[in-house]
Amino acid sequence: MSRTPMRFTVLTVLLACALSQTVLGDDATRERRHRLFQEKRQQILHLMNTDLQKVHAWCTERNLADGATSVIELARQLANRQQSETLNRFAQPAVLSSLSQDEQAWRLQLNHHRTERAAEMYTLARSALRSGFPSLAFSMILDVVRLDPDHEFARSILGQQLYHDPARSEDPAYNGEWVSPFEQEMRREGRIYDSRFGWIPSSTLARYEQGFRPWKSDWISREKEAEIRREFRNAWEVRSEHFRVKTNVSLEAGVELSEKLEVFYDWLQRNMAVFFDTPQALEKRFEAVSRSSRKSQLSRPMEVEYFATPEEYNKRIAHLIPRGIETTGFYSQPDRTSFFYQKEDTSDFSTVYHEATHQILDLHTSNERLAAARIRAAKMRIRRPTEWVLCENSNFWMIEGLACYFESLEINQGSLSVGNPEFVRFDTARQRALGADPLISFYMPMKQFCSLGKSDFQNSPHVAQLYTQASGLTHFMMHFDDGVYKDAFVQLLSAAYRPTRESLNVEPSFEAISGVTFDVLDQQYRQHMQNLDDQLRMQSNTASGAELTE
Repeated sequence: MSRTPMRFTVLTVLLACALSQTVLGDDATRERRHRLFQEKRQQILHLMNTDLQKVHAWCTERNLADGATSVIELARQLANRQQSETLNRFAQPAVLSSLSQDEQAWRLQLNHHRTERAAEMYTLARSALRSGFPSLAFSMILDVVRLDPDHEFARSILGQQLYHDPARSEDPAYNGEWVSPFEQEMRREGRIYDSRFGWIPSSTLARYEQGFRPWKSDWISREKEAEIRREFRNAWEVRSEHFRVKTNVSLEAGVELSEKLEVFYDWLQRNMAVFFDTPQALEKRFEAVSRSSRKSQLSRPMEVEYFATPEEYNKRIAHLIPRGIETTGFYSQPDRTSFFYQKEDTSDFSTVYHEATHQILDLHTSNERLAAARIRAAKMRIRRPTEWVLCENSNFWMIEGLACYFESLEINQGSLSVGNPEFVRFDTARQRALGADPLISFYMPMKQFCSLGKSDFQNSPHVAQLYTQASGLTHFMMHFDDGVYKDAFVQLLSAAYRPTRESLNVEPSFEAISGVTFDVLDQQYRQHMQNLDDQLRMQSNTASGAELTE
């Protein structure tokens, strides 16, 4: 093996100087506190990078090729943490005594460093949560699991528990898998998951692969099944942890849609945690005394109907929407169900993510709004409570803005990306905000924009421009300055979706939650759009330069 020093992929931007042991005072700004947590996070990852270099050098000196290669691969995985949230599901194998002393030594060294740095990151994550940065804290929890895949408390926070497959009990390289309670239940029932067929009894997999499908108490050909299930009353039903998809497209299409919805749901739980739990509940989840994995907050799966043709879809929702309105997807609150049809571009799921956003946020908080409506009715001495309308008097932009933001979401093999500046809604928002083209220039000052309630927003003569600005403003909230406003934005969402007895007559304000004036936010929004413009120009120039050199 070559002894040439390895060029490690830099895990993070190295700090220019060592961090001082600064104590956060009450006068520290939110931006400064957020940045300091980010710097401490980077420092831990940088130290891990140094640890890996030492282990790699140790392996290289002793011609341990497998060890050196393993360390390089781990460095690459840690470096790519921003590109994928996919986590290793398998527990680390034990260091076998049958290995040579050198083989045992490098593995034990590596495990020690991973455990040590993961513990540091976990402590930092808990501090970030207590300081009011739950989104940052959850992203650090993902770092913890990348550093130490078997960090029990981090796995518990993510809703995972260790499962041992009895069929692999004799495999020395197998030490268990980190799975959700739902998956553990399915597997204990003798079911397996197949990306084509979903959760099926393991004893039936061979028949599925031979082209047969269960129908009532018999087996029929997949062609015959397709004929039967073309009628939506006989549609396939794909059950996953949080969704039940009914479809007459195909079993495989239903499973694909179900997988994407589950990945999206998981992302929301990790990145918008303060929406789904109270701050007190989040702190309990982060307490190391808890060893129980978190179960689903939903008492029943979310319903999705996925049609083969737009005609079937339109017929199904005709009584749910006003005449003359064309839609490609729709979430019905009364039915608690989302409706879609398969587009000509079968890879386009943008509408699915838009409506799923409405569905997931609504169903996780509907009880709170029902309770608020009852309290309001009692205070007003009204016998029957009226419906609680989301953002009836202000902040309606964020309801549609977030759903439009998630139209940019892309999921490939379990990896998720969202917020591409080139996505049409963000691109248009950027052009309108910067005003380079006076024909499309549009920007409503944030104070006025946030004051628009549902009716004023939807009935505005500039509704198309408002939707675009809502998309751009959501991008700003999620990404500006490394997401400094992300948690405040999610708190604003939560305040709207989860009204309390104390807030019945109070309109939530982003200015109040963030502590930043609307005038400053206006300036920062334009700065964000200019940053995106500069980024896109740089990418374009780089691409043009590459073409010229070919």
